[in-house]
Amino acid sequence: MDESSSTNSLSSAGRVAGWSVYLAMSWTWCIGMYLPVILMRELGIWGVIAFAIPNIVGAVAMGWALRDRRQSEQIVGQNHAAVIWFSLITIVFHAYFAAWLIRAIAGPNAGPALAACFFLFWLILHWRRGGQFLAASLVLGVSAAVMAWGFSRGELPYVAQPLPGASLPPISNLWLAPAWMLGFLCCPWLDPTFHAARQAMRRSESRAAFTLGFAVIFPAMLLITVAYSGWLVAAFDRSRYPQLAIILATYLIVQSCLTVALHAQQIARIGGKIRLRRFLGFSALLVVAVLLGVLLPNRFTYNGIASGELIYRVLLGFYGLIFPAYIWLRMVRPHRSMPRVVVVIVIAAPLYWLAFANEQMIFATVGAALIVLAKFLPETQATAG
Repeated sequence: MDESSSTNSLSSAGRVAGWSVYLAMSWTWCIGMYLPVILMRELGIWGVIAFAIPNIVGAVAMGWALRDRRQSEQIVGQNHAAVIWFSLITIVFHAYFAAWLIRAIAGPNAGPALAACFFLFWLILHWRRGGQFLAASLVLGVSAAVMAWGFSRGELPYVAQPLPGASLPPISNLWLAPAWMLGFLCCPWLDPTFHAARQAMRRSESRAAFTLGFAVIFPAMLLITVAYSGWLVAAFDRSRYPQLAIILATYLIVQSCLTVALHAQQIARIGGKIRLRRFLGFSALLVVAVLLGVLLPNRFTYNGIASGELIYRVLLGFYGLIFPAYIWLRMVRPHRSMPRVVVVIVIAAPLYWLAFANEQMIFATVGAALIVLAKFLPETQATAG
């Protein structure tokens, strides 16, 4: 191998490594950092495995399925509004997560810490060369360091166990599987950070980076969630465990702020001028999310679920129902009309509520099946218009 070939090979390997870290960190957000806690409490480790497998497969599959940069750009262009709203809702979700859970762990200084962290990542991401790799690598390094600190203190791992008499029966994993598969096989296709990575690499590099990022690094991040799950099953008392509070708060803050910064960067890259109506809608959702997180963390319970977690489960509906319904019905051939998407979401929403709020998990299968089968109903003249 001559010198130029060796240089190109090293450059390619560097891109693969950089983008794999970027992808794994961009996908480690408030779903991966907390939903496994609920699953450990309700279903144990098999619940996390049933959640993780379609999550990993769906993310890797996108990197393998996209043929080239042009196809990725075409998908983003044809679904521009949906891609933008995917990022906007993700930012809103993290705003709620910060106001609800991170503030409970970090205390009154959570707000300034979140703002400073976001601003730091925003600056790093605007460096001309390699800013995205530096930001993602910094988050991976900080995450590894604080978790190693927790393990060295003996406070981690503390793994949650299903609560006797309150956990779900094991068959719930079967009923949840179609919803996990539909959500995680679909949602990556609207994530602009995934498209940014795919558009920056050749086909072989993309397949390597998506595989390394999601089949190796991302599962390690899910294991971190399992490792601290025991602390979050009950209300965490930061006054009794101040150093552990620093560890958990640091991890949650850097991961959340990077995700928000990455999505804000992608909105700026592909969004152009944000329409006033979209800006006002997003601003209203953001304010409501923060107020809900601050004012209603544990004010009431529904079916034994505290209000803070209940709102979290409702927000998951965007990624389990609304976005997957759009992707499956609008983006996959044959393309179906938006009225059909809206009707299917309205009909399926009560089924998802019965599954994820009332914990009658068989309705998760019914809801997912309804979305899938709606694809094959013929278009009527009314809905086709």
